[in-house]
Amino acid sequence: MRFGRTAAAYFASQVALSLAGFLATFFIARLLGAAALGTYTVAVAVLFWLKVPTNGITAAINKRVSEGVDRGAYVGGGLGLSIAVAGAISVFVLAFGGYVDRYVGAGVSGLIVVLYSANVLFDGVSASLKGQKKVALAGGVSVVERVGRLLAQVGVILLGYEVAGLVVGHAISLFVAAMLGLALFDVRPRLPTRAQLASLFDYGRYSWLGSLQSQMFGWMDTTVLAFFVASSLIGIYEVAWTLASTLTLISTAVQQTLFPELSDLGTDDRHERIHHFLNEGLVFTGIFVIPGLVGALILGPRLLRIYRPEFSQGATILVILIAARGVAAFGSQFVSGINALDRPDVAFTINGAFVLTNLSLNVVLIRAFGWHGAAVATGLSACLLTVLSYYGLSGLIGRPSIPAREIGLQFVAALAMALVIYGLQSVAPATHYATVGLVVAGAVTYVALLVGLSPRVRKKAVALVPLSDRFALT
Repeated sequence: MRFGRTAAAYFASQVALSLAGFLATFFIARLLGAAALGTYTVAVAVLFWLKVPTNGITAAINKRVSEGVDRGAYVGGGLGLSIAVAGAISVFVLAFGGYVDRYVGAGVSGLIVVLYSANVLFDGVSASLKGQKKVALAGGVSVVERVGRLLAQVGVILLGYEVAGLVVGHAISLFVAAMLGLALFDVRPRLPTRAQLASLFDYGRYSWLGSLQSQMFGWMDTTVLAFFVASSLIGIYEVAWTLASTLTLISTAVQQTLFPELSDLGTDDRHERIHHFLNEGLVFTGIFVIPGLVGALILGPRLLRIYRPEFSQGATILVILIAARGVAAFGSQFVSGINALDRPDVAFTINGAFVLTNLSLNVVLIRAFGWHGAAVATGLSACLLTVLSYYGLSGLIGRPSIPAREIGLQFVAALAMALVIYGLQSVAPATHYATVGLVVAGAVTYVALLVGLSPRVRKKAVALVPLSDRFALT
C-alpha cells in the first residue's frame, strides 16, 4: 500500500503538472496562434534530441542510486558526467548555430544552449531524487517547474515577446526547479571512484538508446514534420499530442514508482514479486487512455475548438495519437521492468528496432500522407515496442500476467460512458463551457461505473483513502 500511495501522490503531482502544461499550451495557442506554437515546438524538439547522450547518464543515476550503495558517489559522478557532456554538445550547437536557426525558423540557437544546459541539470537532479525513492518529491519539483514555466511564458507573451521569450521562460523555470530539487537530497554528492564511473558508463551506454526511443516516440514526428508541413499544422499536432499524453499520467506515475522497487527486487532475483507488481501496474496503465479514446471519437472536434477554431482540424490526429500513447504505455511498463532487472542490453536491442522502425515510418508516411502519416507512424511504432518488450521481459522472468478482466471492464465502462456523452451532446449548446461540462460528465460516469464494476479497482481506490487504515470502509 505504501507503493500505491506513493504512486497516487506522484499521480497527483502529474495531474497538476499536466494542468499547468495544458494551460501553457492553451495560452500560447490562443495568444500567439498555431504558427508560433509550432515554431516553439520545433525548438523544444531540438532540445530533446540534444539530450539523448545525457539522458543515458540520468537513467544510470536512477538505477545505481536506487540500488542503495554509495549513493552520494553515484549522484556526484552522474551529475558531473552530465555537465561535462552538455558542455561539449553546447559548443557544437553554437558552432552550427546558423543551421539550427534556419531549421527552427527563428534566431534562437544561443537560447537553446541555455535551455539545454538548464534541462540537463534538472534531469540529473530529478533522476537522483527518484533513485533515492523520493518519487513523489520528484513529481512535486516537476510541478514547480511546469507552473513556473507557465507563469514565465505567459508573462513574456504579455510583454510582447514570442518564441525567444518562450525559450527563456522555459530555461529559467528549469534552473529554479533544479535548485529546489538539490535542496531535497538525502545524500551529499561526492566524487566517485573510477569503478563507480565505469558502472555509470556501463549502464548508460545501453540506456541512452532507451532515451532515444523515448525521444523518438515524442519528437521524431515533429522533427520530420518540420521539413514537410507548415508550422501552424505542427502547432495543432502538438496540442493533440499534449492532450493524448495527459491520459497516460497514471501509467507514468505507476512506472516511476515501481522502477526503484523492481530494481531492488531484481538484485535478489525475487521474480514472483516482480510479476505481482507488474500485474498491479498494468491494471492502471490504460485506465484513463481507454475512456479518453472513446471520448475523443465523440468530442474531439469540440474539445480542440477550445484553443482556436483552426485546431479542430486535428480531431483525427487526436484519436490516432491517443491510441498510440495507450499502446506505448503498456510497452513502457515492460521496458521499465527490463531495465529494473539490470538488463539494459535487452532493452537496447528492443529500442534499436524501435528507433529504426520509427525513423523509417515517419519519413515514408509523412512524405506520402502528411501529418496523418506522422500519427500513424507513431501508432505502428508503439505496437512494435509493446510486442518486442513483452517478449523480451518474458525471456527474463517468464510471461507477465496480463489483467485481461480488468482491462475488459474498463472498455465496458468507457462504452457506457460514450452512450451518456452522445445523448448529452445532442442537447448541449455549442459553447466551450458546455464542452468542458460534457468532459466532466463523461469522466464522472466512467469512474462511477468502473468502481462499481471492478472489485479490484474499488479495493485499491478505498485503500488509497488515508483514513482507511483506521476505519473499515465499505
